[in-house]
Amino acid sequence: MKENRFCVVCGTKLHERQIKYCSKKCMGIGKQNYKICPVCGKQFKDAATNDTVCCSHECSKTHREQLHKSGIYDGSIEKMREGFSEKIVEIGPEKHWFSKHWVIESPSGQVYECDNLMHFIRTHPDLFDGTPTQAFDGFQKIKATREGKRPKAPSKSWKGWHLISYSENRNKYRKGETDGRKKSKDSI
Repeated sequence: MKENRFCVVCGTKLHERQIKYCSKKCMGIGKQNYKICPVCGKQFKDAATNDTVCCSHECSKTHREQLHKSGIYDGSIEKMREGFSEKIVEIGPEKHWFSKHWVIESPSGQVYECDNLMHFIRTHPDLFDGTPTQAFDGFQKIKATREGKRPKAPSKSWKGWHLISYSENRNKYRKGETDGRKKSKDSI
């Protein structure tokens, strides 16, 4: 004797070939993913792959407050700062992850190559006239001119300094190389 089976959505008795759902409508409803809000207990529709935990912005705010009060995040900011400081020490100031690779030429014709222009300017103040900020700004204007971003006020050089090339620093955490290597004009 066959046992009676019922639709998992509406509870209607299923016929012979139906396994879980009595109709396409119930199948569509049954295949949707529902989550239960930890704050208000309300059931809400959300994709299983989505990271949403709460049903609304208000419940989400309350849930975050509850998590903070429970102490789950105690010390997390200090740990994050420690990790960041360790990474800065490991990388060093000349290998900053937003830095670009620059090749610049001095007024005397000497070519310099560096991975962090601002660090290079700060460590070699005797090479540049003015403050490090003024020198960096001058090279930024030359770069912007090359990119076509300064059509009304183009800048080809700054106090005799020329920009030969610049590129994104793809090898962010290289070790063993020094900043500010000198190259002759023929090698580039």
